[in-house]
Amino acid sequence: MEQDDELWPPFGPAAAFREQPGRGRGRPGDAHRRPDRGRSDARAPGNQRGRSRQGSGLSREEIVDVAIAIADSDGAEAVSMRKIAQVLRAGAMSLYWHLASKEHLLELMLDALNADVEVPEPTGDWQEDLRVQARSQRKVLLRHRWVINFIAARPPLGPNMLRNLDKSLAALDSLDIDTESAINILQAVNTYVLGAVLRELGELRLQREQEQMLTADTDIAAKVEQWRARLAATGMFDHFLRILRDDVDPDAEETRDERFEFGLDCVLQGIAAKLAGGRGLSQR
Repeated sequence: MEQDDELWPPFGPAAAFREQPGRGRGRPGDAHRRPDRGRSDARAPGNQRGRSRQGSGLSREEIVDVAIAIADSDGAEAVSMRKIAQVLRAGAMSLYWHLASKEHLLELMLDALNADVEVPEPTGDWQEDLRVQARSQRKVLLRHRWVINFIAARPPLGPNMLRNLDKSLAALDSLDIDTESAINILQAVNTYVLGAVLRELGELRLQREQEQMLTADTDIAAKVEQWRARLAATGMFDHFLRILRDDVDPDAEETRDERFEFGLDCVLQGIAAKLAGGRGLSQR
């Protein structure tokens, strides 16, 4: 991972670390693809073994993997140099041989997870290529739920992010559109995925609350029916009452994948229709 330091932009925590004398001077290299963190618990806090190590015995990848495991388990706010050092059985100050600051660590964590997003080599079918990426991005965000709090306001321009963006733009080459239009297409799809995941995370919280409510209140079904009758008596909510009458649950767990695919189809087909109509996608 540290050989990619030169691929970060000349601003932010990564740049500050790179400019420290004797630090981060490895040669530039390709973005490092890391194993999918959803397939193993090897990085979970407490699974590390071995003697206490100094900074030279650690790797940045180890530090980042442990930080991600802590965030997955306890939230991003639980990540600290001290906690990471305890898991790795190292001195907290030794971590700073590999990091400039906690902000630097966060950048590395976010970029590392970009390596888990599948971005296919361009196939010539731009809609299918973007569909594969959107599905994978959704899975990564749902697996690492803390990321949604950072990704919209803080996109890390690290090597994995740059690799994904470059391949995504390559998928649109066959459309023969200007760069601004290509960026607008990618942003439209990305905005949909982020919004869909944000809603799903809200649904998951609501589902837990409802399960707790049902456990605590065995009469909840009767209360809901009384509420429905009060709404019907007003004569004002006929369309909403159709949802209850037709037993449609807009937050149903079993329809989440189907609803995501419906929205993604709408976005991609809408973009295709706009392109077919000869209307530009650039802002100018």
